[in-house]
Amino acid sequence: MLDGRVWWPLFPLLLLLVVVCLTWALVAVVRGGERGKVLWLQIGAFSCYALAAVSAIASERGIVSAHLHRPFSLLTQVCLVAALVHHWKQKNRRMVWLNALAWAGILADAALHLVVVRH
Repeated sequence: MLDGRVWWPLFPLLLLLVVVCLTWALVAVVRGGERGKVLWLQIGAFSCYALAAVSAIASERGIVSAHLHRPFSLLTQVCLVAALVHHWKQKNRRMVWLNALAWAGILADAALHLVVVRH
């Protein structure tokens, strides 16, 4: 039941969820004319996740180490948590939801990897 061949379609779907949420959030911040910390947090989350995704894909092909994507993923999560706190204080619920969905997608991907690898 937890065979990787059964669950592999979830990984690209989670990747798509995170990319769409992070892109939407970045576009909303730029179009909203935000400056300073919130802009850099969204840029950091998007760029770190892009690096994490590229390095994870490269590691699946054997080009780089399988552990290379982890620091980028952790940096993405740090940026997302900081952005969540900022938007929560500003009562910007749309941005809270976008960042929370992106973070949930990253955590679901990590949990699915853990479950599939252990079984």
